[in-house]
Amino acid sequence: MATLLPAHPAEPASGFSLVECLIAVAIFSLGLLGAGALISERLKESRAAHSYFLAEMLAQDLVARIGANPSAAGGEELRSWQRQAASALPGLQCEMTALGGAPPAYRVEMRWPAGADDDGRLVLWVGR
Repeated sequence: MATLLPAHPAEPASGFSLVECLIAVAIFSLGLLGAGALISERLKESRAAHSYFLAEMLAQDLVARIGANPSAAGGEELRSWQRQAASALPGLQCEMTALGGAPPAYRVEMRWPAGADDDGRLVLWVGR
């Protein structure tokens, strides 16, 4: 008995070729790399924003201390605040300048390393 062959050749198999799969994986990988870079950048910005927030809170604490006790602007009270502030925000440097007047006024400049590309700086005037 003879087997009859179909008159038309078989249809090509449907699916994805290896080249198509490699291209899809490459596009997906580029998307993941972009998302990773975006997340990394947002984390750096978040750390810098947090350090600015801490500096602002420390400045408010200093202003409240000076407002409650103007003699706190110098001496041991200021050094105690600076030690506490440096433990909360590492690398913080605070420079206070008396501006005189009655009641006394002060210029306070705070600097700290906020990030790789940014040195944080906050200047405030107390007593005016």
